[in-house]
Amino acid sequence: MEENILYSIITPVFNRADCILRCMESVAKSIQKSNMGGQVEHIVVDDGSSDATYNIVEKYAEYHPYVVFVKFPQNRGTNAARNEAVRRARGKWCIILDSDDYFVDDALLTISQTMKEHTQYKHYMFAPDDMQAYFQENPIIKGVAQKVLLYPDFLNGYIGGDFIHVCNTVILRKHPFDERLRIYEGLFFLMFYRDAQQMLFTNKVVTIRERHRDDSVSKEFLRTNDAVIKRITLSEELFKENFFDDLHSLGMKRRINAANLTLLDNYVLMGCYDKAVALLSELKDVHSKKKTLLKWTTILHGGFVYKYLLSGYLLIKYRIFKSNF
Repeated sequence: MEENILYSIITPVFNRADCILRCMESVAKSIQKSNMGGQVEHIVVDDGSSDATYNIVEKYAEYHPYVVFVKFPQNRGTNAARNEAVRRARGKWCIILDSDDYFVDDALLTISQTMKEHTQYKHYMFAPDDMQAYFQENPIIKGVAQKVLLYPDFLNGYIGGDFIHVCNTVILRKHPFDERLRIYEGLFFLMFYRDAQQMLFTNKVVTIRERHRDDSVSKEFLRTNDAVIKRITLSEELFKENFFDDLHSLGMKRRINAANLTLLDNYVLMGCYDKAVALLSELKDVHSKKKTLLKWTTILHGGFVYKYLLSGYLLIKYRIFKSNF
């Protein structure tokens, strides 16, 4: 890593011709306000866009030498784009900035000043604008301006939601994002948290996030799409493989049962009844309506009917959600 590059801002982009320029210009303004020219690079990885994204970024990079532009010939997914950006990063720290988000003008100033005042941490977290309501409701971070957060709190699900992450580049390279998943980055942030153990959270907004785009809205009905089910199942299996030992050692039985129920739900949706039966034995001490439903669906091999009914329910729920906007 080059000594003079402190921060590598990484931005995967796919078909964002309508907003990628705003994202890049926000970085330029923040570099100028923080007086950090020469210490920041912005790595933009085009994940095989079919719109004008490539032309916009290429032209912008010609006049802004701190922009490192990478083009994939075909779509490989957000995780592949992130991995490529991390591989090329020259900074000690990586800041993850999505293409439809943008920095407030003093974002880099806030980040750099915070890190200069608190140099002992390996992972720093800041606030996006749309998470303030959640932060005020969460009992661990409610009302705090700054707090040290611990790995077990994330592992147990006491803290969730999205943050703006400033990650140690060495740790990022140690735990590359699984490109089979394309998304579900939360699993890998848990790996970063485990290495860092303590993360400094500063409740100051550094990014504005675009909400309610058609492709940014969480469409729950996709939960019953076969490809999505397979990716969720893989994510849950990886969570079990990587974190159940920690959960057991910390006595987090409730979290283990919740994860197993989620995995059981997906095995039933996929029609993997042998795996579902095996998992039911791990849930023998759990008594819930959800488990009972999944148990009988497994016995009757009724995964197709369950998926059909769930699809209808989630589609109605999504249409109601969309009608409110």
